[in-house]
Formats: sequence, structure tokens, C-alpha cells
Amino acid sequence: MRTHRSTSIRAAAAALALLAAPTVALASAAPASAAAAGCIRENLFDVSSGASYRIPFSGVPTFRNGPGGTMTVSRSYTGSAAYQVTAGTSAEVDAVLAKAKVEISASLTKTNSTSATNTYTRNITAGKFGNARYVSYGRTVSWYRGYISPTCTVVKTSSGTIRFPSTSEGWYYWETSS
Repeated sequence: MRTHRSTSIRAAAAALALLAAPTVALASAAPASAAAAGCIRENLFDVSSGASYRIPFSGVPTFRNGPGGTMTVSRSYTGSAAYQVTAGTSAEVDAVLAKAKVEISASLTKTNSTSATNTYTRNITAGKFGNARYVSYGRTVSWYRGYISPTCTVVKTSSGTIRFPSTSEGWYYWETSS
């Protein structure tokens, strides 16, 4: 009885080995890229918002009064604030702006030009100097282009940073000791 049982166990083990063998053979015969077959190349383009950024209007000086007292400034002439590419290429400006207007703020623009009058009055701390500059309150926008590789990694092909003005504008005030 012992012999019969040993033979049955050996036969069952051999049958299991035969069933498992084709699976092992198929797995080892598969190309290395088969493991990444789930990663289809996909082009990527993304933007992200950085800090808010004040973009000065061209042709509008920085006003300075003091020490102490009151400062009144008025802007009644035409000026503009334009985008600034701080890293990357300017070829991407239109695409970055279009995506940023949807994902970050609809008020972002390439150029803010205006000719309205805006008057601002501020008390200056005693012993300090008041400074004022007319600005567009924009955003710093980071962007990148790339793709997902067959090995499921993100490959960046280009990236950059652009400061965009917005339609929001006004006087920026700060004080200094000298």
C-alpha cells in the first residue's frame, strides 16, 4: 500500500508540474516590455499656480514721500503690464495662458493696458518713507510638457515659469526706513 501511495503522490506532482510548466514557459517567453504594456504613451501638459506677483505698469514711476506725513498718488495716464517669461521658452505663452485661465484664474492675461484714473492716499508712519507703485496683481505660473513612457515614468521635455498680469490692478504701498 505504501508503494501505491508513493506512486500516486509522484504522479500527482508530475501532473501539477506539467500544468504549471506552460504557464512558466509563457511568462518567461514574454518580452520585457510586456510588463509595461499597460502604459500607453500619453502626452502631458500641466500648469500650476505659484505665488501671487505684482507686475509694475511700464511708464509709471515708483513714488516716494516722507519721512512721515501723508502720500497721495494718482495714475491718470496710459500704461501696461505684460507677461514675463522667467524660465523656459516664450513659445509656450499662449498654451500656458489658455490652461491657466481655466485652472488658476480667469482674470490672467498677457497684457493689462489701461488709461483710467486711480487716486490713492495713505498716511506714512512717522520717521518712515512711503513708496507706491501702480501694479497688476498677477500670478506666477509654472508649466511643463512631457509624456508617460512605456516604462510608466513621466519624462519632462520642457518646463518653465511665466508671470502673468491679471485684470486686477491698483497701488502697491510699502514703507522703508531710508
